[in-house]
Amino acid sequence: MKKILLSIGILLNLNLYSQTETLIAYDYIETFDWNGAWFIPASTTGYYSNLSVTPTNSAVLYGGGNNQYEFDWYSLPNLQVDPSKDHIFKMRLAAQKITNFMGTSSGLDQQDYIVVQLSTDGGNNYTDEIQITGKTDAIWNYNLNGVAFKVADGFMTTFSPTQGGDRTTTGDGYSVIELYIPQGETDIAIDIFARANRLGEDWWMDNFELIEITDNGLPVELSSFEGTIQPQSNHIKWITQSEYNSDYFVLEKSPNGVDWKEISTISSAGNSTSEINYSYDDFDLYPLSYYRLKQVDIDGQYEMFGPIAITREELLKIVKYTNLLGQEINPSTAKGILIEVYEDGSIRKIFQP
Repeated sequence: MKKILLSIGILLNLNLYSQTETLIAYDYIETFDWNGAWFIPASTTGYYSNLSVTPTNSAVLYGGGNNQYEFDWYSLPNLQVDPSKDHIFKMRLAAQKITNFMGTSSGLDQQDYIVVQLSTDGGNNYTDEIQITGKTDAIWNYNLNGVAFKVADGFMTTFSPTQGGDRTTTGDGYSVIELYIPQGETDIAIDIFARANRLGEDWWMDNFELIEITDNGLPVELSSFEGTIQPQSNHIKWITQSEYNSDYFVLEKSPNGVDWKEISTISSAGNSTSEINYSYDDFDLYPLSYYRLKQVDIDGQYEMFGPIAITREELLKIVKYTNLLGQEINPSTAKGILIEVYEDGSIRKIFQP
């Protein structure tokens, strides 16, 4: 079973000061115009008031304590959207142990997770985009310290705490979840798959939002920003159609879409009305690399483009296959949904007929 080689070239205008964000749909549990609900609903799902971002309730799935995984989908129905606009799906998440009514001390483990699933075909098919797991009895509340962000690409990116215990202030208790959906889509539906098993393992979810992005424009018109795989490097290139008072570009890189570092500064043309090509070869290769581009004007104002992502298959190694319950299985005989587990800890769900 081979992982698909990914080389993405997406132009995303993430302008930090000249974009307008418009809330077009929301489910705050208490109030909503994007009416979400538990899909099954399972016996260990519901709406509880112990924690919330907007009072008084959150949508909750908790472990039943029977050593079996409880699971369900919180489903937000399909919406028709403007294909000329980018969109962001946002939600808030807490990992708690409030259902600890048996006197045991629990928390969320790596086998307990939520998965943000995206559909762009009217809710018929979904792709796993963002997975948030626990780790060794980890807990965190609705904080603003832990942000999990990625651009929708049809592949699942996993975010996990580095260790257990209270992760509220450490930055890896992921409470702000954001999925950036590039323009071109006419339909958006979201499912949140949640699972846990032990008592005191709770996923708390609140404030689901779909936001439309309007770009108000800047002096540089960028027609493409993309990455391709070369034998010894990731080749990053971008093209401007026009420039006005542009000073330089800064190329940034991240292994996870959250932690960024500058890897190159490239002088720009300054002023131009013709097409100009820029490029950079990155020889420091990761299994998964994200890139974003910062364009700085001579007056210090700037615009962000990206991120884009490149996956290099040759650097990834599958260490095992499991089923949805985390049990290791033989991929040559198994049917249905399989989970590929890679040596870097990332996973991917596949279907084998």
